[in-house]
Amino acid sequence: MATMKSALSKDQEKQLLSLFSRVKLHLLHKASIHGFTANVFHRHCDNQGPTVIVAYNAAGFIYGAYTSKDYTQGGEGVNDEKTFLYSISAERNKPLRVAAIIGQCAFTDGGTGPNYGALVFLHDDKPEVQSNPGTGFNFQAADMHGNDLTLTEFEVYRVEGVCLPWLYFQNRHFMTIKKRAHLLAILNYKPDIKTVHQARVLLVGPIGAGKSSFFNSINSAFRGNMTSQAIAGTAGESVTTQFRTYTIKAGKGGCAVPLILCDTMGLEEKVRLWASRYPVYCR
Repeated sequence: MATMKSALSKDQEKQLLSLFSRVKLHLLHKASIHGFTANVFHRHCDNQGPTVIVAYNAAGFIYGAYTSKDYTQGGEGVNDEKTFLYSISAERNKPLRVAAIIGQCAFTDGGTGPNYGALVFLHDDKPEVQSNPGTGFNFQAADMHGNDLTLTEFEVYRVEGVCLPWLYFQNRHFMTIKKRAHLLAILNYKPDIKTVHQARVLLVGPIGAGKSSFFNSINSAFRGNMTSQAIAGTAGESVTTQFRTYTIKAGKGGCAVPLILCDTMGLEEKVRLWASRYPVYCR
């Protein structure tokens, strides 16, 4: 069997990933290799957890559906508030994202191709999509797929490491939309240098400036509860006695935030003199 390789370009993959928060995509099914039938789709994609469909057409559109639920062929409608349809086009700077109509099921979990009501993939076991805007999802057909319903390729990816539930549900009572946007920006941050996976921030300041408290505040915002991992307080001498690095996780047991805070001793008069002669670097 031929080796599976994603048909997404780097820019298309970047746009698709922008719909999530720090996830990895694992290719499960590729129709040009496995076939455009519901049977092989279910063979490769049932009980895989969160997945995203990526459909391609000759008009240059890449579109599909995400669900956090399993495909099981249970024969019933599935409710999933995290489900959405999307479309990527060279004519747009950002992906189109369409949430489900409130009160309607996300998809029908049958033995056919993926049936999201408004979009039915692999219709009649053919490289085709049936489009029914208004059934579960509202969109303009021209915006979603350019009215080209013939598939040139059809892929399904498992979505690994989703962090969005923590951000939107655990903190929804005390976190404003603006604050969530700031945290999302940090979670989605990727250094320009590919070999560098996390940014390191060196905290430097005089005794009592609040360096350790600053870390505890940042850590609490991402964890969703008050934390005091770093020792903090007020005293005549620095409470922090040695250089330490702190990693941050999104939620309890969640994925690592691409940011490491490096805490240092408070600068005393002698330390300031030493630092002026021997600069301190965070390695």
